[in-house]
Amino acid sequence: MQYFSPSLLQLAGLFSVLLTIALCAFYGALIGGGKRFVQVDVFAGLGLVTGVFTVLGVVLSAPFGWLVFAFWGGGLVAIVFVLKREESTKGVLWRIFVLGIPLLLLVSAMTATQWDEFSQWLPNAAFLYKYDDFPGLGFPRSPSIFPAYPYAGPLVTYLVSRLTGVFVENAGGIANVVLLFCFAPVYLSVVKRGLAADIGWSKTWGAAALGILGVTVLSTAFVQKLVFTAYGDVPTGIVLAVLGILVWKILGGLAEGKQDFAALAWQFSFTAALFVNLRQPNLVLLTLLLLLSAVVAWRDPAIRVRRYLALWLRMLVAPAVVYLMWRFHVGRNLAAGEFLFLPFGDWHVVETFDILIRMASIALRKGGYFAMMIGLVFFAGLAVLRCRSAFDRLVLLTGGLFVGYNLFLFAMYIVAFDTGSSLRAAGFWRFNTHLGLLGSTTAALGLAILWRKYGVDEKARRLSGGRSVLAAAAILLVLAVPVVTASKLRFDIRPQKAHMRMVAQDLADILPEKANLAVVDPEGEGLSSVIMAFELLSAPGVTKPLRVTRQYKVRNKPRNRIAAEVAAKGITHAWVHQVLPGVNSSLGLNLGLRQSHLLKWNGAGWRLVKSWPYQGYDDPRTLPD
Repeated sequence: MQYFSPSLLQLAGLFSVLLTIALCAFYGALIGGGKRFVQVDVFAGLGLVTGVFTVLGVVLSAPFGWLVFAFWGGGLVAIVFVLKREESTKGVLWRIFVLGIPLLLLVSAMTATQWDEFSQWLPNAAFLYKYDDFPGLGFPRSPSIFPAYPYAGPLVTYLVSRLTGVFVENAGGIANVVLLFCFAPVYLSVVKRGLAADIGWSKTWGAAALGILGVTVLSTAFVQKLVFTAYGDVPTGIVLAVLGILVWKILGGLAEGKQDFAALAWQFSFTAALFVNLRQPNLVLLTLLLLLSAVVAWRDPAIRVRRYLALWLRMLVAPAVVYLMWRFHVGRNLAAGEFLFLPFGDWHVVETFDILIRMASIALRKGGYFAMMIGLVFFAGLAVLRCRSAFDRLVLLTGGLFVGYNLFLFAMYIVAFDTGSSLRAAGFWRFNTHLGLLGSTTAALGLAILWRKYGVDEKARRLSGGRSVLAAAAILLVLAVPVVTASKLRFDIRPQKAHMRMVAQDLADILPEKANLAVVDPEGEGLSSVIMAFELLSAPGVTKPLRVTRQYKVRNKPRNRIAAEVAAKGITHAWVHQVLPGVNSSLGLNLGLRQSHLLKWNGAGWRLVKSWPYQGYDDPRTLPD
């Protein structure tokens, strides 16, 4: 039960995430109209809300406080209007959330532990919470390594934290799980299309369980260290899948001779506004998706290309406004705060073959996902030659995205990443998870068509309780997996990381104003530095002006050189994470083993201030992950 026991504050965070996202769904329903695709209300609503915050935050340069009140006040109006306009219908979403309670409780009990959370995503959200505004001129410099990244994800954490009254650091992870559950009805609608099932099929407990499995363990790209964190990769994958299904529905409607696509086009537009506001490279994926959709319209003889392209004005207006407005803000305020191209002379052209080999080796280790996507690419090639069916249209979109996105990643390793990151193809698997949900949804459509074609469902129906057994097994699996794998899913329970955060929070109280803390972690990879930097520079409760000198090297270094560096860098204190051979001799102290230490520079040498014994481990480097 320790894995499923959130504190009262964490439960308040869970409730706030659910309430915030539910209100966004009502906004989505309000703007969608009666002919919308109901299952994507929440995504269109999130695009509207985060887009309004972005545009007005840039244009008006006023604190967000009044926008928060407008969000909640307008949300109440949206609820009343939508409930009055539409009859209440029983769907599958509430069943999905009931079955998902164990997973929601587990993720709500988690704390932040991952590198990019502390270096980028949480500092960005904490800045919004501290200043009620985006980073820029007139504010202290943001401690984030990428303060110019889009802010849709941090804005959700901001809204949740404002409702709760304290900064909810795991709001991003909870929101990821909630959005996965919200995508499950979209996934089921595609499967239902493949099965040609009746309308009641997707409203059963068995279908709800299938929806959860489809967006988690069966997606081939479910990575708990991405899903349960503030990273922007999971919402990118979810929203890309939503956009893919929306454009697929538009193309399918055109092929069937339908006339009115205004609602779907606007839903695509607001969802795309959310998409480009999640991560800097998402514009590339959106561009690829639209180009591939034009290819589908061209290759499908039942679709008039001009009629489809005429919808692009509506489909692109919202993302264009949000994207251009954010670029305007970055240009004026944050020119150095995002991922940039290397100068031409630093491109890694010579290492091209080595990069390809590394990408291939990573793909081999993630065989399930890459085998699925390569199979879809094969069928996409066939669809280019003969595009006639709903599956042809969807697989051409998905397979084309896989090829185009990986070519883009390969180019980025050559022209944007540093040498070390390029040679190890840093993030190659993580970036591919952006396509996982759309890929698994496309594969599910193909399997559903085969299931119907070969009469598997009818055979199961004839067996005594065959369908009921399958449904019961799916429900049992959904409920059991979080419990059976809880120790693996709770990767945040690591005494080494708990020690780093505990010490950092102590230091926030101990260090005097204007202190400059050097982080001495002789064989660490830098995690201790980013944790210290977050807790001392970004955490909402810290108001002292402090500095952090990351990864300061002292091991086997002459004392006179250390003295010169301390003077040059203005270092006042040092935190020694691990006492390894060569550390004590360089510092001129006799620090104890199996503990970390705070030191103060007295002008001629170091003085021990406080020590923190390790709890539950002997070596910080024995982290299992």
